[in-house]
Amino acid sequence: MRRFLVAGLWFAGLVLAACTADGPKSGETGGLPSWVASLHAPKGVYRAVGFGQGEEIPEAVQTARKNALLQIVESSFGESVRYRYRKEGAREGLSTSASVHDFYDAASSGNLFGQRVVHNAVRRAGEGYVAYVMVEVAKKDILQAYASFLKEKKARRDLRLAETRGAVLLETGHFRKALAFYRTKAGREPGNDVWWIGIGAAQYRLGAYDKALSATDKGLLINPRSFYGYWNRSSILEKLGRRREAVEAVRMACALRPSEVCRVRLQEAEMKVR
Repeated sequence: MRRFLVAGLWFAGLVLAACTADGPKSGETGGLPSWVASLHAPKGVYRAVGFGQGEEIPEAVQTARKNALLQIVESSFGESVRYRYRKEGAREGLSTSASVHDFYDAASSGNLFGQRVVHNAVRRAGEGYVAYVMVEVAKKDILQAYASFLKEKKARRDLRLAETRGAVLLETGHFRKALAFYRTKAGREPGNDVWWIGIGAAQYRLGAYDKALSATDKGLLINPRSFYGYWNRSSILEKLGRRREAVEAVRMACALRPSEVCRVRLQEAEMKVR
C-alpha cells in the first residue's frame, strides 16, 4: 500500500516543480517543507500529503487537504476495494473506480471519519498562496465510512427501482396492481413519503379522490418539500372542486421546482378561479 502513497506524493512534487519553475522569490515559495518527504504512518493508519494553490489561504489549504484525501481513497483504499470486488466475482466490465470516486467526493465534501491534519504549511506564491497538508485517517474509520456510503447508495438505488416499477404500473393502466404495490411498500416503510404519494396517485387514477387526498397529505406530512406531493395534490383538489386550494398546491410545487411547465399550469389553475 505504501508505494501508492509515495507515488501520489511524487506526482504532487512534479506539479509543484512546474508551478515554481521561475524559482522562488523573496518571501515566496522556497522548497518543500521538511516533513513532506516523511510518510511514516502509525500502524493501522493511512497518511498522505496534498499540495494546493489558491488566491486566498483557505482555498489553498482546502485544495491541499482534498488532494491528500484523494491519494488515500484512490490509491491505498481504492486498490483494496477493487481487489475485493474482483474477489467477490463482480460481473464482467463492472467499474468499481466510479464507486471509489463517488465515495471520495462524499468524504471530501464533509468530514471523513477520523481524519486528522498532521502537518500543514502555507506560503506566498505570486499573487496567491500554496499550501501543503499532511492528512492521516485510521483504516478502520475509512472502511466504516465506505461501508456506510455503500449502504446508503444501495438504499437510493433500490428506491429508484421501486419508484420506477410503481410508475410503470400506473402508466400502463394497472392501477389496482400499482395500489397494491405501493401499499406493500408503505407497510414495510411507513416513514417513506414516496409510497404514500404513490398510493395517492393510484387512488386518483381509480377515482377515489378523498382517499387519494388523504394518502397524499400523509406523504406531505412526512416530507413537506415533495414536489410530486404538491403537484398531485393540485390535481386531486381540482377533481374535488376545491380550486383555490388546487392553485396553492401548484404554487408550492412551482416554488420547489420552477419550470415553464409549472408556470403554465399555475396560470391555468389561476384562470379557473377568476
